[in-house]
Amino acid sequence: MRAILFLFIAAILGFQPSHAAEPAFGFDDFLVAPVRIHLLSAKDVPALHTTLVEADIQRILGKANKVWAAAGVHFHIESILKEEAVRQELFDKEAAKTELAWVKRHYPEKTRTTNAFNIYYIKQFGVNGVYFPDSIFVKDTASLRKVEPGLDEPLPRVTSHELGHALSLPHRQNVTNLMASGTSGFAFNADEIQRARAAAGKFGWIKPAKTLLAEADRLFDSGQKADALRIYQSLALLPLESPQLTQARQRLKAGPAR
Repeated sequence: MRAILFLFIAAILGFQPSHAAEPAFGFDDFLVAPVRIHLLSAKDVPALHTTLVEADIQRILGKANKVWAAAGVHFHIESILKEEAVRQELFDKEAAKTELAWVKRHYPEKTRTTNAFNIYYIKQFGVNGVYFPDSIFVKDTASLRKVEPGLDEPLPRVTSHELGHALSLPHRQNVTNLMASGTSGFAFNADEIQRARAAAGKFGWIKPAKTLLAEADRLFDSGQKADALRIYQSLALLPLESPQLTQARQRLKAGPAR
């Protein structure tokens, strides 16, 4: 409650948080949301063929998580899939200029999960990114209008923005705001934070960090250390320092018993 009160007062005063600021939410407040990353390739359709690699995804999600730390939400990479786009022979160059849903014809349905946000990176698109209820598409050649304060590269901001739509946030045309169109701004207001967190709570697979930690500790103590370490890994990158995370990071560093 103190965190929400602080953010509400800050919004009234026009305060814009620094990108490097410590999040106002503590460990017990953080929500962890899994994302499945799809890197599409397409030998016959250059527009679908991303050139991003795993190191790029780690950087992009790392910066996106710094943005979303202000709302007490953390996105964990459940998996990164490199996969061939399907139905490439049906690619319609003219439709791609005027439509958004054309991209959905080309993702492999079998690898889409219903227990995480699916984010697809492609090369060319009519917009920087788009959110559909079952998928997010981001153009890896995205460009944005720079504002102060703003992120230093487009892809983390576009990814963060589309995840905002996934968590029920509409556009808000304040240029420093995350939900403004086409800018590098990343700020939230208190209402947006509350709304996004409420939306996150409706997904059964978005869990409080403390719930995940309790599950990992139970697995660890029962000897299922490999399963426990996967959960510790998802928690270790939370932008916090806390006794709970210190133990999780220590266990992760020690690795499975040999």
